[in-house]
Amino acid sequence: MVGRNVCGALALTVAFASRVMAQDPNAQDMPNPQAMQMQVQHIMQQRPREAEAAARAFLQLVAPERIAGLDSLRQQASAPSGPTYMIDGRPVAGPSAEDQPGNEYWMEVAQLTVQFDMVQKLVQRDSVRAQLVAKMFGLEANARALQRAYRPATETQRTLLRSQIETLISHHFDLENQLRQLEIKDIERRLAEVRAESQRRIDKRAEFIKFAVDDIIRDAIRPR
Repeated sequence: MVGRNVCGALALTVAFASRVMAQDPNAQDMPNPQAMQMQVQHIMQQRPREAEAAARAFLQLVAPERIAGLDSLRQQASAPSGPTYMIDGRPVAGPSAEDQPGNEYWMEVAQLTVQFDMVQKLVQRDSVRAQLVAKMFGLEANARALQRAYRPATETQRTLLRSQIETLISHHFDLENQLRQLEIKDIERRLAEVRAESQRRIDKRAEFIKFAVDDIIRDAIRPR
């Protein structure tokens, strides 16, 4: 699958967001690549209409220039593909040699829907990171579109498409580094807090020991 290849190459987007959500002790349903892939497969199989609306809304948010491309995929999904057979005197489209009709469209819808849900959960915990992740997902949507265009392109067109994909991945890499810098700052902040607490306990060592011993003695003489 075209979309799956791009998502595999850019899986760090999900990994970064997962770590952000994991830092929240109250976080529920933390995402991971395996769980997201299962959700994608489920949507592709069930093809719920609400997923189409969610995918379109998310695409409008992160990559509005790709709306026309999504509509084009939908039209292709509605058209018969593969060989045509005569059954009871009526022409019936057989399965495609590669995929069933509509799989490419529903793969895109499923990925966008799952990503939309992920960003909505992330924004509740960290709006700055959510914005970066949303931008990365937008770049991935554009990369998938270029990847689909690459397959039937001429060699001259492929040279241009490769350059465009390289520009997208370069921008994606820069956003990834921004997320890493935020993560480094979080680690440094938590490390500073741990060091401060450790120093506080060292400074009050005698007091902590006295409290612990007093508690043990009180428990020893407490009536049974």
